[in-house]
Amino acid sequence: MKAGFDATVIKLIESEVRTIKAEYRGKVPEESIDLVADESIQRLADSRVPQFVPLFVGRFTRARLRELVEAGSSQS
Repeated sequence: MKAGFDATVIKLIESEVRTIKAEYRGKVPEESIDLVADESIQRLADSRVPQFVPLFVGRFTRARLRELVEAGSSQS
C-alpha cells in the first residue's frame, strides 16, 4: 500500500482487504488478492474524498476477483 492516505483510511483499507481474503479463501491465492487490491489502491491514490477509498477498493477488488474466478472456472 503505497498511496499517501491517513492512518484511519489505511486501517479501513486493511480491514476491507482482510474481509475480501476471508471471502475468497480457497478460491484465489492471498498474493493475488494483495496485487489486485494494490492496483485498486493505486487507481484511487489521487482521490479527492479519501474517506470513500476503502469502499471503492473493496468494490474494485471484488469485481476483479470475480472476473478472475469466472475466467478460471470457464477454463476448467
